[in-house]
Amino acid sequence: MWVILLVLLPFIGIFSYLLTQGWGMNERDAQQLVDAREQIRQAVGFSVADEIAKLDQLRASGSISDEEFKKLRAKLI
Repeated sequence: MWVILLVLLPFIGIFSYLLTQGWGMNERDAQQLVDAREQIRQAVGFSVADEIAKLDQLRASGSISDEEFKKLRAKLI
């Protein structure tokens, strides 16, 4: 009897966890991804505003066209 309980108890625990917490797993994963990206941006010093300013300088110097500027800006935003 106790062997059956010993074998089944972990499965019951896993099943109950998935039933109660499973719906929020995707949301937590997505939030962790956003947080990780933000931490990387802060560590590296990358910000969208800085990148847009760099693109604007490249456009002003003639290194990229207006069309390329718009594409790259849309990709950043």
